[in-house]
Amino acid sequence: MKKLRLFVVGMSWLALTATSTQAGWHEFWNRCHLDFHRNNCWPEPFESVDRAATREPFAAMVTNGWRKETTLGDAFFHPESQKLTEGGMHRVHWILTQVPEQHRTVHVSVGFHPTDIEKRIDSVQTTIAQLMPGQQMPQVLATNIRYRQASGEYVNQIDTKTVETIPEPRLKPFQAAGSAGN
Repeated sequence: MKKLRLFVVGMSWLALTATSTQAGWHEFWNRCHLDFHRNNCWPEPFESVDRAATREPFAAMVTNGWRKETTLGDAFFHPESQKLTEGGMHRVHWILTQVPEQHRTVHVSVGFHPTDIEKRIDSVQTTIAQLMPGQQMPQVLATNIRYRQASGEYVNQIDTKTVETIPEPRLKPFQAAGSAGN
């Protein structure tokens, strides 16, 4: 009898302590299962994240490059009226027809006076409405970024001077085979 009582008390004690040992048991095996599968397909879950992180700066560079190409600076506007010059109209036409749609936003550089930007944006929107009647207009945004731009005459002068300063090509004097250094 004493042994039976001891056995029942021992089993009761085991039953009470067994519930506390179950805590976290399923989570442990679930984690082992997850780690097993992660180790078996190891580089893939991390390679895609690494690839995306590597490509991210290039996407920013592409966006900045298109913003530069679609920015209309001071050279594209008349200084007094802030209307588009003929070159500015051609540039807007190029933006509307040649730039990929995801980058087809016209950026307008802020002028010297605060009211200049409103006149510039109105001029660009009027030109777009004339070039694309009845179509959805792209965004026209003001930007504080000033890109270095120069007139075509200035760029042509630089190219001409560069070509003028190139030395004439010269060949080395002819030496017969075997006569060098003897």
